Amino acid sequence: MWCHVLISIVVLLASLFYHYYFSEPVSVIDYPETYYDYVVVGAGTSGCVIASRLSEMSNVTVLLVEAGGHFGWLSSLPLLAPMMQGTEVDWAYKTEPQVFSSRGLNNYVIKALLLSFDRETKSRENNLRPEDYKRWPKGWSHADLLPYFQKVSDIMNVIPIPEEEYLAKAFVLAEESLKLDNVSLRKAMYTAKKGARWSTFHAYLQRAWNRKNLHILMNTFVAKVLFKNNKVNGIKVIYKNGSVGRVEVRKEVILCAGTVNTPQILLISGIGPVGQLEKHKIPIVRDLPGVGRNLFDHLNVPVYVNLRERVSITLVKLQTLPEVFNYFAFGTGWLATNGVMGLGRANNSGLLLFGVASTEEKLLKKISNFETEAYRSLFPSYNDSMHEGFIYLVSCLQPKSRGNITLRSTNIRDPPKINPAYLQDPRDVTCTHRAITFALETLDTKLFREYGAEAHVPDLEECRHLRQDYRDIDYSECVMRIAGLTSHHPCGTCRIGAHDGDDDAVVDEELR
Repeated sequence: MWCHVLISIVVLLASLFYHYYFSEPVSVIDYPETYYDYVVVGAGTSGCVIASRLSEMSNVTVLLVEAGGHFGWLSSLPLLAPMMQGTEVDWAYKTEPQVFSSRGLNNYVIKALLLSFDRETKSRENNLRPEDYKRWPKGWSHADLLPYFQKVSDIMNVIPIPEEEYLAKAFVLAEESLKLDNVSLRKAMYTAKKGARWSTFHAYLQRAWNRKNLHILMNTFVAKVLFKNNKVNGIKVIYKNGSVGRVEVRKEVILCAGTVNTPQILLISGIGPVGQLEKHKIPIVRDLPGVGRNLFDHLNVPVYVNLRERVSITLVKLQTLPEVFNYFAFGTGWLATNGVMGLGRANNSGLLLFGVASTEEKLLKKISNFETEAYRSLFPSYNDSMHEGFIYLVSCLQPKSRGNITLRSTNIRDPPKINPAYLQDPRDVTCTHRAITFALETLDTKLFREYGAEAHVPDLEECRHLRQDYRDIDYSECVMRIAGLTSHHPCGTCRIGAHDGDDDAVVDEELR
C-alpha cells in the first residue's frame, strides 16, 4: 500500500513541477505596456473574477496587478491552508492593541491572515439572510443578488461536507430537537475540486490567462492611483527589484485590494478624510470622510467541546496510512475538507462547528497569537494528539462595533493601522452571549449526548472570581474578552451608498 502512496505523491509532485516550470501562461508578464483600457488592482477573490470577465471583451486590454506570486502546493490542501501563515504569501497584518477584547493574546493583538493571490472563497453568503440586505442600496437586495450567488456556486464548485461525518449529522439533527424559531443548523459548504481548494483563481483566472488582451503582473505593488485634471490617469507601481514605474489607463482603475489594502491605496492617493491626508502631507484629490471607516468583523469566541466517542478529527487519525492514501490517491478524506462541518444561526447569533479535536500547540499559538496560559486553559487537547472533541466558534453575525483603518505612513509597504474595535458596543457582548448559550443548547440533543459531548469550561485567572458557567453572562463576557479571535471576515471600509445624504459612503451603487 505504501508503494501506491509513494507513486501518487511522485505523480503529484511531477505534475506540479511541470505546470510550474513548463506551462507559464501567456498572460503573465514581467513588465507592462504603457497603456491599458482597464487596470485591476489585486488578484484576490474579486480581482480574479473582474479580470477574467473584462477580458472576455476582445476589444479591450486588461492589466491585473498582484503583489504576490505563485503559491506552493501545500496551500491546495484545504485542511492545511492555515499553515500558510507566516510564509511569503501572507501579508502578516496585525491589529492595533485592542482595548475591549483580545486580553488573552500577546500584547492584545490579533493576527489577520490575508493570503496573497490565492484567497479562499468563504462559506456561501457568510450566513447572511435575505432580510440582512434590506438596508443595502437600490440594486443590491437579496433578490437582485441571488442569481449571482447561484452562478458563483456553480462555477466555484460549492460542495457540502460528506454525508458520513458524525458531527455534521449530529449538528443538523439538533435543529429538529431544538424546535426553536429562527434557528438554522446546516452542513457546511466549501469550495474544492478533486480534493484541492478551489478559489476564484482556479475557477476564473486560470481559464482566462492565455488571452492576448489580458496581462498579469505579479510581485508588484501598486503604490498609488495617479490623477490628471481630477480624473484617474493611471497607477504608480513598484516592481520586485525595487524599481518604480507607471501605467496609464484609458477607462478605469478598479481596486480589488480588499478591506485593508483598498482604503490604504485610496488614502495614499489623496482620497479620504482631509484631516488624515493633511497629517501625512498628502495632496488632497477628494475629501471623502468614509474611506477606512466603518470597519467591522466577526469576532469568533472558541468554545471547546469534549467528546467520549471517537467521532472527531485528531492528529493521530490524520497521520494514518488510509487517511494519507485516500487523499493522494482519490482526493477524499478529512485532508480534502477544511474541517468546518456545520454552520448555525439563531436570529443574530451564529456558530461554526470546527471538527478538529487537537492540533500542534506551537502552530495554533503562532496562528492565533494566544498567550500560553490562555491557550492551554481554552483547549484541553493542547498536549494530547488523541483527544476527542471539537471547537464551536461562536459570534455575533451583525456586530454593532465599528473600527477603522488609518495610515501608518505614506509608504505602501508599511502596513496600515488596523483597529476593528471588537466588543466596543455592549450589544455585541449580549449577542455573543446568546450565541454561546445557543451552542450549549445544541449539545443537549440526542446524538450529541450519545457522543458524550460536554462543553469545556476554561480556568482563566481573570475569570476565577465569577461563577464558572457559560450561561452566566458575566463569565461568558469575561471569556469572550480574553479569547475572541478574528474570523477573517473584515469589511465595510469602502462603504457602498448613495452619494447624496450618506457622508460615510465611499462608492456609489455602481461601485464607482
